[in-house]
Amino acid sequence: MQSNMLYSSLYDTLEQLVRFDLSREAMLTSLLFSAAGALLLSRFTGAIGQLTLPLNFSALFIGTALANILLDGFDVPAFQYEQEVLLFTLVGLIAGSFAMLWCVRPEHS
Repeated sequence: MQSNMLYSSLYDTLEQLVRFDLSREAMLTSLLFSAAGALLLSRFTGAIGQLTLPLNFSALFIGTALANILLDGFDVPAFQYEQEVLLFTLVGLIAGSFAMLWCVRPEHS
């Protein structure tokens, strides 16, 4: 009995971590802002050749998607749903851009 409860809660936890549950608004906002942010961020990160733009886009999209997934249950009383998605996307963009700036430091000439 005890092992079934432990297995059930472990399974539910893993299911919550693995599922990629983004709404259409969150997905569209994440894609658009990640693309625009990747263009801006490529001016500030070191040149990696042709990989600079795709790496920036990937890091920013992962940051925005994770922020929207993790903060989905967080309710801001003064905001509507679309404004919450925008706020969570901006939080993810900030986290992703700091991660990229830390990993790929700009070259100083």
